[in-house]
Amino acid sequence: MENFDKLKSKTEGEPKYKLPSANVFVSPNGFHYIDYLDPVQKISPEIDGSGLSAGEINYIEKSLQSNPERIQNQVQAVKKYVDVQNKKVLDIGCGGGLFLSKMKIAGAKVIGIELSDTRAYYAKTKHDIEVIKRTIEDSYWGIFKNAFDVITLWDVIEHVNFPLSTLQHATNMLKPNGILLIDTPCRDAFYHRFGELTYKLSGGKFPTFLNTMYSAKPFGHKQIFSLNEMKQAFESVGLQVLEAKRFHELSFPYSFYLKKLFKSNLLVKILLPFVHLFFLIFPIKNKMLVIGKKNVGTLEA
Repeated sequence: MENFDKLKSKTEGEPKYKLPSANVFVSPNGFHYIDYLDPVQKISPEIDGSGLSAGEINYIEKSLQSNPERIQNQVQAVKKYVDVQNKKVLDIGCGGGLFLSKMKIAGAKVIGIELSDTRAYYAKTKHDIEVIKRTIEDSYWGIFKNAFDVITLWDVIEHVNFPLSTLQHATNMLKPNGILLIDTPCRDAFYHRFGELTYKLSGGKFPTFLNTMYSAKPFGHKQIFSLNEMKQAFESVGLQVLEAKRFHELSFPYSFYLKKLFKSNLLVKILLPFVHLFFLIFPIKNKMLVIGKKNVGTLEA
């Protein structure tokens, strides 16, 4: 299979899509990624909650965690394969901690990884869960090899610099037969394909959805996988794919995406009821869920 991490560290030539938000490169095998990597910086493991303002709390509760059905679907995806009672669950990029709080209520022993001070502090104080402010690649996690029954990356893998490395380190911390779950935007789905079509037809003037799917800002979307690429990535790190499917879900409210597309609050207000009705009738599959089990004989990288 293609080595996605090596491709990203040796970007050459012209991008296929020149977007206001990012330059998107496409490998000979079709992998889509941007030429921006977050700079490597030393992260203090201490969680500073001094910046947790009322506005930040409102963002966490009203935007970041605005879709209760999404959280419930994540919980059910785990429970489909694992009886979570007394199981150890690690959520990488746990945000405000709502998913882990549901796991904790169900009887799991939970830990979250979160690099944002305000979100980490919110998760700790709001939900009383343990949150570690260290990347999954940090040597700190060496003592946790083969320690977790379940590891989740909800809307995370598209943000990281080197996705195969992140996936390998996560797999290393799974117990044999442990379960890893990822959801992420899907490239071989309507939004990305429509964005490519409008970009091509307009000579790059109207990239539509591509602009919302890639971002060269810190912690933005650096790559969008196809379903088959993600399955290959799982297998390359020693995970047996148990389930791989596309589904409809938006991580943020519809208004969030409309504002990014049209830059007009008035237009967003006019369009919002029609968008709600459209997705009620046509629940377009835009994301993927991939679930894998760690093979007993998996070698750790």
